[in-house]
Amino acid sequence: MNTFRNYPTEDKTGFCGETKVLFGQCGANKCLHFTELMEYCADYVIEMYAINGQDREYMNQHGYVQMVSRSSFHINRMPMENEIMTVRVREEKPEGFQLMRYYDFVSDSGELLVQGKSLWVIVEPATRAIVAPAKFEYLLKSEVQTDFERKPGKIKMPENLQLLGDQKILLSHLDPNGHLTNAKYINFAIDFLPETYQEKEITDFRLNFCKEIKKNEIMHVYGSFDEENHRIVVAGKRDNPEAPGQMESSFECELFYK
Repeated sequence: MNTFRNYPTEDKTGFCGETKVLFGQCGANKCLHFTELMEYCADYVIEMYAINGQDREYMNQHGYVQMVSRSSFHINRMPMENEIMTVRVREEKPEGFQLMRYYDFVSDSGELLVQGKSLWVIVEPATRAIVAPAKFEYLLKSEVQTDFERKPGKIKMPENLQLLGDQKILLSHLDPNGHLTNAKYINFAIDFLPETYQEKEITDFRLNFCKEIKKNEIMHVYGSFDEENHRIVVAGKRDNPEAPGQMESSFECELFYK
């Protein structure tokens, strides 16, 4: 990322980065890829704590791993190649055992481009046992709650899902945790759509992360199309290693378009 300046928010519960959208981050429409959008969010959550000396390695050594479980984004306009923007992330009031994070992307002229919210859980590295926010000693505490039309939440899955294609998980898909990078799930949701739907202007999308998927596993991508409500549902499934012949969800995605 071509970042000019990083700094914490005034109340110390957030992180900001001024950056330029580069050629390699954009698609054929010269707009920022959705996966790049999500990578900013994930990386800036990590940096929000790293700026206080608690980077990912530090957290791991002290018994904490942060994992995103659900995300939702509203798009006014996608950032474009060569555009200067500020990316902001902040903690908000936790919801039960999940931490709530808010994001926005603002152009150099002050235009609000994209807003997002996501739910994260803190788990112990070895057991993956969930740690309650009250027991997460490094939490940047906040009581802020931003209104959001489509909050991160359960996605209603239709019955008429059709197979769109299969994808083997490759080495380049993995992150430092050894499984498919969360930001890349949106690629599976978009890349397997029929071309007529790939050309739609997406206004909102939600992603739920259900089960980690690792190298050499096969992602079976299914989709359903609701023309009346301008809604697309995509689900990525993998073969269940504990129940031969059955599949389990790896991710679920809901997209809305104009």
